[in-house]
Amino acid sequence: MALLDGRTILIVENDPAIGLDVRATLFSAGAIPVGPANSVEAAFALISDNAIDGAILDIRLHKDELVFPVADTLQALRVPYVFASGRSTALMPLRHGDRPFFDKPFRAEEIVEALAKLLDRE
Repeated sequence: MALLDGRTILIVENDPAIGLDVRATLFSAGAIPVGPANSVEAAFALISDNAIDGAILDIRLHKDELVFPVADTLQALRVPYVFASGRSTALMPLRHGDRPFFDKPFRAEEIVEALAKLLDRE
């Protein structure tokens, strides 16, 4: 059985190449990837249109927008998420400081494994 069989995973990522790499890795892990979204608005549209099981979030998005409104919404919905960003964890609000953080460049497989562990705890 693949790590994320049948799980719908939201990708919020500013860099299209990284977003597509993460998407391919999620497919390989049996997930149903949604996105990548490169803005808070696009992410909210995907959240409203899909039953999201987990998410991978870049911190800084298109036009220097920050992803934290999306993280707040996912937290309120009790959807597990991880951060994958080239930005320092210094930008991280305390309310999200307990979430796994992957620094770019990262291996997408590492993120998939961490997300699978979070989903197993749910």
